[in-house]
Amino acid sequence: MKNRILLSLLAFLCLTTFSSHAQAETVLEKVARTGELKAGSRADTVPFSYTNSQGKLEGYSVDLLSLIHKKLEEKLNKKIKLNLATVTVNDRFREVKNGNLDIVCEATTITQERLERVDFSIPFFITGAQFLIKKSNDKNFDVNGTLKDQAIAYIPNTTTFDIIPQIYPTAKWLEVKNRQEGITKLAKGDVSAVVSDGILLIGELVKDGNDPRQFILTPRQPITTELYGCILPKNNGEWKQIVDAAIASPANHDLQEEWFNIEKSKFPYLVRTDAR
Repeated sequence: MKNRILLSLLAFLCLTTFSSHAQAETVLEKVARTGELKAGSRADTVPFSYTNSQGKLEGYSVDLLSLIHKKLEEKLNKKIKLNLATVTVNDRFREVKNGNLDIVCEATTITQERLERVDFSIPFFITGAQFLIKKSNDKNFDVNGTLKDQAIAYIPNTTTFDIIPQIYPTAKWLEVKNRQEGITKLAKGDVSAVVSDGILLIGELVKDGNDPRQFILTPRQPITTELYGCILPKNNGEWKQIVDAAIASPANHDLQEEWFNIEKSKFPYLVRTDAR
């Protein structure tokens, strides 16, 4: 009987010690031990991360993860395997918080409420609410006016719709289920504009085979400010420093030029470098 009690106690102590060790292990310690970085991105946030014709994830955020991976290898002075998983809007925070993923990069807005659950990198992209209109309709759509009776498509349950109708209460607001439906209605002339995060509107335009240069985002300076950052686990300051350094690096500036240059890129967008 005493032996059974002793064995049970030893087993409990071993499990407790292992659990405490696992919880205390930082991302860098785990990556150094396993030789693997577990990252995530979404498949539906063009141009940040999306599935290409071969079924693989690509996009600016995917390239940014590769850059972060390179900086991590330099820090640890060893080869690290990058495993990229697909996350959804519903599980992205949980996967990081539970330790299944070390980082998630895609179109995630940094908010105070989210910072209570996870940590974030410094912002890697700044966008905000803008109206997408046809270039030919530029003179008839004055964002400095009231937009009275202008038909505008919006996506419900978004920060955009929480704010913009209060600024333009006399516009005619038409609910759509997503940006694609809104852009289809815009192309058909059913609405004068679609309102959403500007860069995501550009991404949807290109995905659907439209020439973004036949459309205009207005106003030039977004009405709201959305700061996109990479999701990180809490209490991993050294890991966050590596990620932040990669985002602030000249190499990331080159990536943004490649993806978003307003004259040459596939997804032309005026990239802002501060939140003012």
